[in-house]
Amino acid sequence: MTLLPCLPANAELKRLLYRNGFVVSKSPAETPSLAGWKTVPLGDLYLTLHPETRFVTAIADGRHLALVGQAFDPEYGIYQEGVVLAALLDAVANDEDFYAVLDRLAGRFALIVQMDGRTEIYQDAMGSRSVFYSTAGAPIAASHAEIVADLIGARFADYFVPFLTSRNYQQRDVKYLPGVATPYDHVVQLTPNTKLIMPHQTVERFWPREDIGMETTNEEATAALVAHLHGLRWYLAINGRRPVLGLTAGTDSRGVFAATKDSNPVIFTYVRSEAANTTSSPDARRASEIAGAYGLEAQVWPIHNRLTLNQTDNALSEAFRRATAYYRGPGSPWLGRLAATGEKVRDGLFIRGFGGEVMRGFYQSQEKRITKVNVQQLSNAYDVNAGSRITRGFFEDMMSRVSFTADSLKGYDPNDIFYWEHRMGTWGSVSMSEADLAMPSMVAYNSRNLFKTFMALPQAVRASRSAFEVATLELAPALKDLCS
Repeated sequence: MTLLPCLPANAELKRLLYRNGFVVSKSPAETPSLAGWKTVPLGDLYLTLHPETRFVTAIADGRHLALVGQAFDPEYGIYQEGVVLAALLDAVANDEDFYAVLDRLAGRFALIVQMDGRTEIYQDAMGSRSVFYSTAGAPIAASHAEIVADLIGARFADYFVPFLTSRNYQQRDVKYLPGVATPYDHVVQLTPNTKLIMPHQTVERFWPREDIGMETTNEEATAALVAHLHGLRWYLAINGRRPVLGLTAGTDSRGVFAATKDSNPVIFTYVRSEAANTTSSPDARRASEIAGAYGLEAQVWPIHNRLTLNQTDNALSEAFRRATAYYRGPGSPWLGRLAATGEKVRDGLFIRGFGGEVMRGFYQSQEKRITKVNVQQLSNAYDVNAGSRITRGFFEDMMSRVSFTADSLKGYDPNDIFYWEHRMGTWGSVSMSEADLAMPSMVAYNSRNLFKTFMALPQAVRASRSAFEVATLELAPALKDLCS
């Protein structure tokens, strides 16, 4: 089935389409017919993968596990996916032990567990490895919404085009859909802290499992962050990956630089302008200063402020639109430059500074912060067509589907959980799928234990960014005069 007119088939489009993607299905007949994709059995399931998708599998005592993507345990010093999966396999028979391992993990991955006649699919803490699933037709789970739509024969939902072309949506710079919706009928997205149960296609919340508990101190939070960033550095070194960083003047960006500065990073920053001819900006100047403090150079990429369809009529943009289910626009202005870098830096891993706002809090500082968990307030916080029947209907569905209720949040600030699960778990994960078109990508700040440590800080301390600044200077003391 073809959902939209697309470019003539060519080798480049076949290589890029759903890059680093995967499908979980009950039958090989339900897997996509895409060039070079391979299918491996996983118990009575089938796991079908893009040729470049990283994965490991393990079997013991009738239990079948697969880890798709990158994962490491910075707390226990485990930096190879096979060893991570072995730890999960050892713990899987006991929920408490299993979740303890899962809560420690960083990286970007989907975890598939089949045992006792059922299959469970989990994500990394931030949900940065997107998972979409069918709610009608064949039970399918996949990395991209359009794969699921193709396999079950779904069409665009009636709401999608009017919503996408609404003035309120068009004015938003950060574009993502309400709730767990996708553009397609009977295709929805899995969100962090929940697991998908196949073949029934139901969702269960597994975190938080206990009340938020006592406050943590800034010293405890800083130590956890430093250990996490050290873990990122070790993961890169042990796996022979060269970090590629988009460096700005921002707090999160500096932390990623501090962690990876000794790993021969490729550093870039970009400057937007209408004609794509400007190379100077406050961010670009500060990026150059930060890199220069350690004898490194930041490339400056001049890019278009916006792209039109006429400017993006190529294989990369076609793969972009299909990877992001069409609701993110015609293309990403800096992605082509990142793709060119990926062709040159074959061992590159794009480290994106996502996750920091989950740790510090985001909606707490917004005018429409959530004070009570209900459909109206979630719609208001999302802030796109908030009063519409469509938006509210999707949040009502989300609250029911993922058990997003005051009781289930166990004392955690709903602003934290909503930002984490809805914005970063949906928009953030799709942004990572975009980056995959250029090179393998991973989130810098991503561990459930790290997130919950910061969420237990007093809000004023969290918002001060003190822990980030102290951690950055501990790892990169030469930045002392640049962290203000």
